[in-house]
Amino acid sequence: MNNNIVNEWRLRLRFLADITFASAMTVMILNIEIPEFGHITNTKELATFLWKQLNNMWVFFIAFVVIAVYWMKHLEHYSSILIVNQTFIWFQLLFLASIMLIPFWNTYISLFPENVAIRVCLSANMVLVGLFSFLSVNYAANKKHRLIRSEIDDKTIRETKKQILTEPIIAILAAGIAYINVDLWDLAFILVPLMFMARKKLTTIKYFKILKP
Repeated sequence: MNNNIVNEWRLRLRFLADITFASAMTVMILNIEIPEFGHITNTKELATFLWKQLNNMWVFFIAFVVIAVYWMKHLEHYSSILIVNQTFIWFQLLFLASIMLIPFWNTYISLFPENVAIRVCLSANMVLVGLFSFLSVNYAANKKHRLIRSEIDDKTIRETKKQILTEPIIAILAAGIAYINVDLWDLAFILVPLMFMARKKLTTIKYFKILKP
């Protein structure tokens, strides 16, 4: 296949990923409804009202940060990709579709904050995000059709695969925790950005660098 065509596919897929992440983050904000507060007549009622709104926005904030972490990790992974093919594109499309579903479940959590089933569904969605991310990297690193740059060594690939599985494992644990306490479910997902930041400071793994194609 013509190298120019392959390179164009790579660039278009990168732009699609950026648009998808930006759209998911934007939808997260647009789904927050501005409630009516004209009935409030004193400071105490206003404080109670604002506290309730902060609680409603908490889950949105967590999901937004989780999507941001996925975006940063996607930047790392995609920067190692030299070429793409249709199979890899499909893995990426399924990954992006899973990202776009996060705001959908998050909206239902805000409407039904005590519903455990919805939290479990969002946890399952997170598992799918991690699964398709793992399959993308695993396929790209396969020596039969290696799509990643030659300077990426096997150790980096192995460590990256392990790190990709972090969020699915957290999501599975959170799904079980949700049946004990829904607030603990929220706290479980705080581990996603915390572990991402800790990974940068505590590990010596040589991560993918953003390189020009």
